[in-house]
Amino acid sequence: MLLLLVLVQFALWAHAVQVVQMAASDGDRTARTWGGSVGQGAAQARSILSRPSSDVSSSSVIVTVLPGDLAEVSVTAHARSILPGLSLPVSATQVGPVQEFRTSG
Repeated sequence: MLLLLVLVQFALWAHAVQVVQMAASDGDRTARTWGGSVGQGAAQARSILSRPSSDVSSSSVIVTVLPGDLAEVSVTAHARSILPGLSLPVSATQVGPVQEFRTSG
């Protein structure tokens, strides 16, 4: 029985890792696109994490614009736990260039 619970907990953790990676990727894409912003990127990442099927709890999203016109989205959370006292952290970071139109001269 304990082995079954451990297997289910591992599956929840693996799913949470994928959800956090998707949230960071979509948040980064939204923040970097033409007309996007840091706030829109953070909102997109939070909307993915707040879905009922996300299997994450106590998440945080940090979106920053780095020197050189790079956007960075960092997402941290904890996988849902079915075993008492177990807290498995998950995190993901995406970095990419901000898309913008520049005139020559």
